[in-house]
Parts: sequence; C-alpha cells; structure tokens
Amino acid sequence: MKSRFRWPLTASVLIIAVAFGIWAAFFRGPSEKCKPVVDILEFNHAQAAKVSEQPADPNNPVPTQAEDLIYQQWADGLAERSQKVSDPGLQVQAIQLAQLASEFAAGLPGVRAAVQHRAPGAPPPPEVLGMFALNQRIADQLQQLSQACKS
Repeated sequence: MKSRFRWPLTASVLIIAVAFGIWAAFFRGPSEKCKPVVDILEFNHAQAAKVSEQPADPNNPVPTQAEDLIYQQWADGLAERSQKVSDPGLQVQAIQLAQLASEFAAGLPGVRAAVQHRAPGAPPPPEVLGMFALNQRIADQLQQLSQACKS
C-alpha cells in the first residue's frame, strides 16, 4: 500500500522542482545587480519615445530650445539612476552613459548655433559630426549595459 502512494508523491515533487527550475531560469526577472540597469534602459526607452513625439522640422533637424528641456531631463534622469547601480563593473558603464548624455544635452545649443550660421548647401559643421559621434557612443554604452543585463 505504501509503494502505491510513493510514485505519485515522487512524481509530484519532481514536477514541482522542474517547474521551479524553469521559473527561476526564465521568469524570475533581472538579478538584483541588474535591476537598476533595467531601470536605466526602461527610462531611456521612455525618454526616446518622448523625443519621437515632438514634431519634426525637415528643414531643421536640430532640436529646438524647447526640446532642450526634454534632453536635459533625460540626462538628469540617467545620472540619477546611474547612482543606484551598485555592481562596480555596471556602475562604471552607467556613470559613463550618464556623462555622455549630459555632454549631449549640454552640446545642443552649440550645435543649433553652428547650424543656424551655416551657409546654405555647406557641409555640416564639425559640431554636428561631433554630436553624431557622441550619439554613437551613447548607443554603444546602452548596448553594453543591455547585453550585460539581458534577461
């Protein structure tokens, strides 16, 4: 009589253990060290959506003075969130990202001035090319953080 109940009990325990293992491996979410990084990535995504909502001027691709505030809020938000990253390796990357974002936001007025004083048909001013390079460095940092904490 005892062996008849042992098999269902053993099978039930095994099923629960396997289910817990699958849940822990795939559905538990980010590790504690990655939660602040995920917050950074989600914030960045939300801010990118805010920027995309702004009406675009095909004749002037440089953000307006009013849009500077959105970029400054983005940079400030990244700086605030980067301070919450406690893992040393991830913290360095998060702080670098925040510094790059701050540089980007601070550089917008200079880019706008350079574009406004450019002769029609002239090549883009060096400030624009510098911002493209800065934007690429930001994208690279975001990609590195995403790869380090992909779930």
